[in-house]
Amino acid sequence: MYASSPDSADQVSPIGSFTDPEYAQVGLTEAKARESHDVAVTTIRFDGNTRAIIDGRTTGFCKLIVDGATCTILGCHVVGERAVEIVQAVAIAMTARMRVDDLARVPLSLPTYTSILGRAAYRAAEQLNLDVSGQLYEEKGHPYSR
Repeated sequence: MYASSPDSADQVSPIGSFTDPEYAQVGLTEAKARESHDVAVTTIRFDGNTRAIIDGRTTGFCKLIVDGATCTILGCHVVGERAVEIVQAVAIAMTARMRVDDLARVPLSLPTYTSILGRAAYRAAEQLNLDVSGQLYEEKGHPYSR
């Protein structure tokens, strides 16, 4: 719940299923977001995530949809191992109305599946020309900073 009284459009409601692979989503789809927003979209594949490689669970992706004007997260869709848990983190960020560059600055443990979200946030922030210099994220299984 928000401190103020939000209308129903502001409700954050993540959904998912523990299939193989898992899938989960929160917020708008890319198509729905494009109907009323200028968006930045980034998709990061699981085959570049260290934890997914270690576990042999490299099938999947994390798609992050961000409002180009406000830099807030409009939606996230994940297919792959721990998808439901990854989307829970996005739901927290959306509820807090975090900007994508703020999410990119959240320190995430490595190697984890959730680190794919940090990488997606970093990429989206770059697309929007937001300063996230010095942030650590994973690229093809190797953490480094830009």
